Amino acid sequence: MRWRHRATSVGLAQGEPDRRAPWAGPIPSKLAGFDFEVRCTVVWNAPPGWREKARRAVAAHATKLLGNYSPVHADLAETRLAADLAVGCTLSDDPPIRVWAEDVAVAVDPDQFELARQHAQRLREREIATAGHEVERAEIEYLKNTVFKDTASAALWWLRRHDHDVLGLNSVVPDLEHTVKIIAGAGDQDPVGTLVTAFDALVPDLGRNERYEIHQQLAQILAALGRNGEADALLSRVIERSADDSA
Repeated sequence: MRWRHRATSVGLAQGEPDRRAPWAGPIPSKLAGFDFEVRCTVVWNAPPGWREKARRAVAAHATKLLGNYSPVHADLAETRLAADLAVGCTLSDDPPIRVWAEDVAVAVDPDQFELARQHAQRLREREIATAGHEVERAEIEYLKNTVFKDTASAALWWLRRHDHDVLGLNSVVPDLEHTVKIIAGAGDQDPVGTLVTAFDALVPDLGRNERYEIHQQLAQILAALGRNGEADALLSRVIERSADDSA
């Protein structure tokens, strides 16, 4: 049913007068669980028996339109709905019957309006936070895959930001190489290596046999904790170190 400008605002050609009936009811908004309260005067140029059909036509168009609006935009929704309903639509071509509406009002319960306002605010905050996270992820991807993809890319990036200071570049190349390794993950030590390094740093004066026995005990502890992969890796490291020491 298309709502468009009617050719005339009077009744049927045979003299049927325009009839009016009030209508009011809740219409769902764009926000689930929140309704608009709509009131208007339905007008149709046909016998009284067409009243319900005229009301249903107005309600259907209100439902279609207001479903695109948040409760916090009730004023804007009212302006648009009033304009549409004033245009009217054709209920029947034979006989030619039209329906439109006057005195359109769209309102929202004050409590629901406040809840809808808070919901809209939280939604905006989430959207802003999501956009910020997307920007951050894009920046991280750019740094990882472009700027610090390799030492050469990092060096070019540094030169562009330091007026192409080639002499100064020599002093920062080690730092750039280290940064590239960290970002690529190549500089990350495996858990077993971290454990051995930390233990050796804690008790650097142990003899070879004492260190060998303690490393074996550490491997047994890991196995008892169900970390069999780490235990095997530690034993392999101990055996390799023992072979190196023997050589």
